[in-house]
Amino acid sequence: MKAIIFDLDGTLLDRERSLKLFLDDQFERFREYFTHVQKNDYINYFVEYDAHGYVKKERVYKALLEQLDIHYIETEDLLKDYDTNYPKYATEYAGAKEVVLRLHNRGYKLGIITNGKVNHQSYIIDVLGIEEYILEIIISEAVGYRKPDAEIFLMMCDKLGVSPQECMFVGDHPVNDIAAPHQLGMQTVFKDNHYFELPEQQMMNYRIEDLSELINILSEETI
Repeated sequence: MKAIIFDLDGTLLDRERSLKLFLDDQFERFREYFTHVQKNDYINYFVEYDAHGYVKKERVYKALLEQLDIHYIETEDLLKDYDTNYPKYATEYAGAKEVVLRLHNRGYKLGIITNGKVNHQSYIIDVLGIEEYILEIIISEAVGYRKPDAEIFLMMCDKLGVSPQECMFVGDHPVNDIAAPHQLGMQTVFKDNHYFELPEQQMMNYRIEDLSELINILSEETI
């Protein structure tokens, strides 16, 4: 095993925690428009409609404003605020940076493949403070391919100078992060956050709940 490739949202980034921190702040900054709305409702409905990041934010905000009967502020205003300020609240899963550092120090080539906008995702990675340990980062907007397209994984292999069989992919989505890299011959590690269904067993080499478990997995791999 020469390379470890990570998904970002839900794998290194504690997306739910980050989102709730941002929404708490957004509610306070726009409170004058939300006088009849409870903050918890604002946060909880957004999280529900967001579906762990798999619904476009424009649709999320439109549904939120309709559900809570919010007027006098436009979807576009809240969406612009999200794009500008959400990354500031990027929060790692406990110990994520330490795990990345330890793997870097062990000599593994590290990469991140993430779907999303370049500025947005780059900002998040910067706030997490892990960029200096990551050899290559591929963001879907920059390359014109999105997970689970095989091409985006092969691009990463090319950049890292490794074959798929020399890679381990770590992610939280059963299709984008497990089925797709498995079909290319990568080993796969499913980070189970208990909101997606488990991948098919034959496509998942390992299942973890905490990133620190990777250290033991890779120690066993090298025995």
